[in-house]
Amino acid sequence: MGSARGRGTVRAFGRLCDTACIIARCAVLLCCIGFLPAASFAEEVANRTTVVVFGDSQGAGLARGLQRILIEDPRYRVLNRTYAGAALVHGENEWLAPIQKFVANEKADIAVAMFGANDRLDFKDATGTNLRFRTDPWRDAYAARIDQLLKPMVDAGLKVIWCGNPIARSGTYSADMTYINDIYAAEATKFGAQFVPLWTAVADQEGHYAAFGKDRDGVTQRMRADDGIHFTAPGYELIAEKILELLPVPPTNMP
Repeated sequence: MGSARGRGTVRAFGRLCDTACIIARCAVLLCCIGFLPAASFAEEVANRTTVVVFGDSQGAGLARGLQRILIEDPRYRVLNRTYAGAALVHGENEWLAPIQKFVANEKADIAVAMFGANDRLDFKDATGTNLRFRTDPWRDAYAARIDQLLKPMVDAGLKVIWCGNPIARSGTYSADMTYINDIYAAEATKFGAQFVPLWTAVADQEGHYAAFGKDRDGVTQRMRADDGIHFTAPGYELIAEKILELLPVPPTNMP
């Protein structure tokens, strides 16, 4: 009897060990199933090229255009940090604060900036002196504000792409944008940023304003908004595609 009980105990212990081994193997398998996607996702996020967009309403349209054309490309992440009414002739909370807040708390690889749509105005400098638009003091003070924007971006190690403003329906507005674009180009060069002219991004064959044009698929449709300044969604996507051509190619070993 004792021998039989002993053999039964051994067999029971053996079955217990087999069960334990099966449970252990299942646990390892579940861990692999659980952790591999997490590790894969972490690697994917680490390999992404992050693009942050700063600017006014034109910049906001560009940011949304980039997000739409890249929505299915896991190699990129686009962050919209624009302020629709932003103007460098307004308070720093509209144009400088968003950039300072970003570089202090977030990270990106590339910064795209698009300002100027609201900047055809007089403004007061730090001493309270009123500066008239298109005068030398206005130009100097405005250039200094552009430098204030560029410095924190460059110091944070961001590759900066500064977009010029496009031609508009109004001749006067267009002339003012040409004036402002010239300042952008000069200041961007000083900081090693890339200035991108978008003057004829949507224009006729002679380089004049055109409300209609060919979209990314070559289909003719309305590309400019009713105000003759902003773009429609297809128009912003066309501009976004031009910006995308300037971005460095992300790693190809995405999971």
